[in-house]
Amino acid sequence: MSQALFTSMTGLNVAQQSINVVSNNVANINTTAYKSADARFATLFSNTLSAGNAPSETVGGTNPKQIGLGVKLSAIARNFNTGSFLSTDRNSDSMIQGSGYYTVMNASGGIYYTRDGGFSLDANGNMITASGLKVLGASSLRSQESSSSPIRVPQNFSRVLAGDADLKDRQLSELNNASFTTGTLSVTVTDGTGTSPVTKTVSITIGDAGSGADVEIDGTTKFDTFMQGVASKLNTAISSESGWTTTPTLTATTNDDGTVTWKMNNDDITLQIEEHTTTNIADELNFFKVTGTSGTTSDIISYTVDVNPTTSATNMTGLQSYTIGPDGSIEATYDNGDKLTVYLDNSNTFQFRYITSTGVYIDGDKTATTPPSPVKVNPLLCTEESMVIQLASITNEAGMLSQADNLWSAGPDSGPITYTIAGQMGTGSLLAGGLESSNVDLARELSNMIVAQRAINANSRVFGTASEVLEILSQLGR
Repeated sequence: MSQALFTSMTGLNVAQQSINVVSNNVANINTTAYKSADARFATLFSNTLSAGNAPSETVGGTNPKQIGLGVKLSAIARNFNTGSFLSTDRNSDSMIQGSGYYTVMNASGGIYYTRDGGFSLDANGNMITASGLKVLGASSLRSQESSSSPIRVPQNFSRVLAGDADLKDRQLSELNNASFTTGTLSVTVTDGTGTSPVTKTVSITIGDAGSGADVEIDGTTKFDTFMQGVASKLNTAISSESGWTTTPTLTATTNDDGTVTWKMNNDDITLQIEEHTTTNIADELNFFKVTGTSGTTSDIISYTVDVNPTTSATNMTGLQSYTIGPDGSIEATYDNGDKLTVYLDNSNTFQFRYITSTGVYIDGDKTATTPPSPVKVNPLLCTEESMVIQLASITNEAGMLSQADNLWSAGPDSGPITYTIAGQMGTGSLLAGGLESSNVDLARELSNMIVAQRAINANSRVFGTASEVLEILSQLGR
């Protein structure tokens, strides 16, 4: 009979543990990205009175006789389903829509994980959690080792925007203020060097590589090669006409300030655009009318930008706001209207992207040497990896250890961890402007609480009954 006392005590203990779990869930009902837990139970060993017998030819078999010795807490299982989106109207807040964890680092270099995207910037531009841990940037698209570079958004800088001195060597695909497509270019040339002006109209075609056009281009065609090809084919078409007093000749000079200058070989000779179809050579190069040796110089065809820490008020600008993109990239907007961000190129490498206030996209290439990258950002301000948020993909989320301040740490059974960016390696995309709410179901928790309460009542009754029986037995000898 005394065994009943101990058995009911195990029931009381686990029911109390169940209430503790419910209590913690309810207490965290408004905690950002909190993951609710459930208490689960299992039987203890059984006292075997008889193991049973197998049947024989003359006697039937008997079943075992066992009395259970109680219950134990077998697991506290977390529900890792994504909580609802809770709008905060703060562009610096973000929620992971799906799997994945932000990675953060404490002062001693320890790596932790969190689903709480309520971040802000400190005085140095470092992105931090509410408790001051630094949010880490992604060093690559996939890595088994975490980056140690914190997200850093430049608070202010001085920038020099200039025409590309290496424009000659840029490929057409690298130009950031102009693009050149295929089509037909028709020009009218007037030779006024004689007593009677002579006027002729000629055309050339610009087409894709292998098309048989007069000038063939693709993304790898160098800009100066394209320019000289256009001038050469126009000159060929012009010289094939007869009747000139002085044969007109067009020259195209690619300047080291990122512009192109067009000239004719005599002040009395004029070239003028008559028609251009899908090619935008006229629009991009201001190539509408070229008069004599004075020539026509285009607008800047391609820009470079050099971004450095502020040392004077010259070209200085300060951070106005920043947003977080679906892939975790940071886009910082400055007082002068310019923007600084990063993008993933075709080789899956992070590159800087500078967007001018007029909408010109200048893309960097940190591996470029000849010609050099159009975007230069002083590493004292930030690096490419410090402008895109790193996410961690955990093999076994249930194996992680819960810490204070909405943090998790890797546990013995959490498995391999892959570091990437949002939307890659199975991680969800980021939704800015809000946070992930707790996934606690209050109705379920109250139901679990009532069930645990009834379990305590029932086990208490059993405990009391067993105690009364023992008391009766102890009085039989009186």
